[in-house]
Amino acid sequence: ALDPSQPASAKAYVKIGGILVNSHYQNTEFFSVIGIGLNTINPLPTTSLNALLPDHLPAFTLEKLLARVLTSFSSLYARFKTTGFDKYFEEMYYSHWLHTDQIVTLETEGGIKARIKGITRDWGLLVAEELGWEDRGTGRMVQLQSDSNSFDFFKGLLKRKI
Repeated sequence: ALDPSQPASAKAYVKIGGILVNSHYQNTEFFSVIGIGLNTINPLPTTSLNALLPDHLPAFTLEKLLARVLTSFSSLYARFKTTGFDKYFEEMYYSHWLHTDQIVTLETEGGIKARIKGITRDWGLLVAEELGWEDRGTGRMVQLQSDSNSFDFFKGLLKRKI
């Protein structure tokens, strides 16, 4: 979410939620466990959904928010089972994604600086371009698997999971 303590022109963001997905393939079936966390009511340490609401709107209730998340997810999942990660999902994903062109340090690649370019359409790997002198792209692309890497968005650091 946009940081409410900063001017809108600053485009500063704060984290109010996260999604963690663990997937694997076994005996001709895919299995996924999905966890979603949203800071709905606690304004610390960053902000909450309720703190971002205009005064004239009622506060979110956990029950209604959960119902909305689950019905939205159910609809998207039904489509995904039919179409996979098609152009519709790709465009929707990138319209909400904050990482494009972010400069990060790739700990797993010897501490090189890189610019995030996107994700692969086949396996959802994070794609980054190595940076050289004056943060110019070298053309060397690195694909990173989320299962073995951790992305610290606020520190601009990609590091190996331990």
